[in-house]
Amino acid sequence: MNFNPNELILEKIRAVEEYDPATNELTGRYTQIEEPSLKTSADATEVTDSMGATIQTFYNAQKGTFDFTNSLFSLDLAASQYGSDKVVATDDKKIIMPVSEVITIGADHTAVLKYVPVGTAGAEVKYVKVINENNTFGETYEVSATAGEGKFTIDAATKTITLPEGVTGRVFVNYEKESSAAVQVVKKTDSVPEVKTLLIHAIFHDPCNQNLVYAGVIRCPRAQIDPSSTELSLKADGKHAASYVLNKEYCSDDSRLFDILISED
Repeated sequence: MNFNPNELILEKIRAVEEYDPATNELTGRYTQIEEPSLKTSADATEVTDSMGATIQTFYNAQKGTFDFTNSLFSLDLAASQYGSDKVVATDDKKIIMPVSEVITIGADHTAVLKYVPVGTAGAEVKYVKVINENNTFGETYEVSATAGEGKFTIDAATKTITLPEGVTGRVFVNYEKESSAAVQVVKKTDSVPEVKTLLIHAIFHDPCNQNLVYAGVIRCPRAQIDPSSTELSLKADGKHAASYVLNKEYCSDDSRLFDILISED
């Protein structure tokens, strides 16, 4: 007997995968899927008679959308939304990271940074601000090759800032460091999301025997993230939403937007 299901229980979408349509290389995978939705739409053109009654309606420019929310913030998804790549640092290709510190000034008028600062030699830190006892900012000091009033010196190798005598309390320092254990995602105004192939993996159950589990895939050959409105929640309980526009391949005779595939095994 052929496998020919009709009504099924859709348990969940277990994963959404992005592939480069030219190379079939996996470029992103998202596994914490909430509120997935697959929609289609078309532009309607009505043919009417002299009284305005509809004779026939033609539907053109059919397209689809696939929306979902990932429960967790995804760097891969953000890179796809911003039309960029996630850069992974290595020992040979480090990423520059900004650092802000509040440091207690020692008895010898020095403040020791947590990391080795990078930048212009002798001026890796350009300014520091003293923090008053009431947590307001006090005097600003500028880097100098030699000690002097309103100046500080820096020894990047030892991560040490030396302030003038008499300066006590705490100091606010902003600088940059190199890291071989970091990632970076950049959003540029001239970049748009690339077209991808989507595989939307689903789990189905037979309604008459829920122990029968079927694997399903919704395949979207040409999907592009909609960049017209991308919101990234910056709250602990925030979610990461994404919306894809599904189109047919313009230069192909195949007008397929997506196909739904379900297997018994």
